[in-house]
Amino acid sequence: MLQAGFCREIITPGRGIPLCGYFNPRPNIGVLDDLFVRALLFKNGGVTTGIVVFDLCFLSVSLIEKIKAGIKADGIKFGNNLIFSATHTHTGPYIDDFFGVKSDPAYLEMLKDKAVAAIRQAYANLAPAELLAGSVKNNPLAFNRRFWMKNGKVLTNPGKLNPDIVKPEGPVDTEIGVIAVRQDGRISAIISNIVNHTDTVSGDFVSADWPGRMEKAIQNSLGYDVPVLTLIGCSGNINHLDVSNNDEFYGYSEACRIGSGYAAIVTGILKKLKKIPVKKLKVTSNVVGIPFRVISDDEVRKAKELLARVSATASDGNMTSEGLATGDGPVARFFAGQLIEFKRKCSGKSRNFAMVSIKFGSELALTSLPGEIFTEIGLDIKKRSPFRQTLPVTLGMGECGYVPLARCFTRGGYEILPVVGGGPAENTAELLLKATLENLR
Repeated sequence: MLQAGFCREIITPGRGIPLCGYFNPRPNIGVLDDLFVRALLFKNGGVTTGIVVFDLCFLSVSLIEKIKAGIKADGIKFGNNLIFSATHTHTGPYIDDFFGVKSDPAYLEMLKDKAVAAIRQAYANLAPAELLAGSVKNNPLAFNRRFWMKNGKVLTNPGKLNPDIVKPEGPVDTEIGVIAVRQDGRISAIISNIVNHTDTVSGDFVSADWPGRMEKAIQNSLGYDVPVLTLIGCSGNINHLDVSNNDEFYGYSEACRIGSGYAAIVTGILKKLKKIPVKKLKVTSNVVGIPFRVISDDEVRKAKELLARVSATASDGNMTSEGLATGDGPVARFFAGQLIEFKRKCSGKSRNFAMVSIKFGSELALTSLPGEIFTEIGLDIKKRSPFRQTLPVTLGMGECGYVPLARCFTRGGYEILPVVGGGPAENTAELLLKATLENLR
């Protein structure tokens, strides 16, 4: 018999703790809406598993291991069966030192304690449950953000109504998957799997971005505070920017617009979900070594020449998405500095990531992927998976950086540029696809 249990804890940072997601330091000046860690556990027979979702930009392997140690100390032994993921909000705090900004040790300790408490209580809340699932290919709020330009190169976020745009580099995975947990005659939790970047609010206020607004809109529609866990699909090259118009594309109102739009789609899917028989709950996992890119001495020489050529005062500017596309002064200096540091700290080394797949009977599976995965990889996983419905969970079990297709590395766009902590090798997409399909067998 399938059982499910849920709990959530507030993980909103204190005023002044910097926000992660951009290249400039941003100490927060207040809160637009709270951040949460949400734990949804499943048990069937002797197997307990589940997902733990954080309203954060990304997770580190070290934080996940500390959480696992914390629940193990409480006598909970299924930590390796859990998928830990982030919603990728760009208005949440740092959980690791990144881009020269230090994480807050006291916040990290609180975060670990809150996650442990949520998992512990979710386990205590386990009760008989039914599982329902379905999907729709309808994602009008997502766009491929990499474009072929008239000069034959690819740019990321080239700007709205840019006359030099030829066409998008690739597709968008438009499938929105939904899982509902039904207990005591009502839906007690919802899982949504959506392919889109989580970067609409901008600014210096804390916010869960559109996933938080989507949850609130769904709750308002259903008439009670049903928890909604958002699992971000393969969206490393996808965002909400429609370049065909000149509408405003950042701000809290934009998060509300997108959240409400997705809420309408999700609630529409709820009416069409089909019960999933879960005679057997199974978890498979493996550990994948992901190499960093190898940076040549010639690349370092060119980066140093750029730093000498571009005035240091150029770094005073705010690094916007338009600046990233055009490679203006602040952006050029930033990535040149990152390449030099990457060569020193990362080049040629490797790191390990656990990859976890949760299989609900023979029809439904969740599968984790570390980092920001290009949408084509998610489409390939779904096409080749033996399960009728497969939900890829990116930013899962840690962050390895952007994972483009191998052919993208010669085309352009900032996703291919090495930064400290990111910059996986050019064959990473192939490695992750192979490991995922092995897990799903």
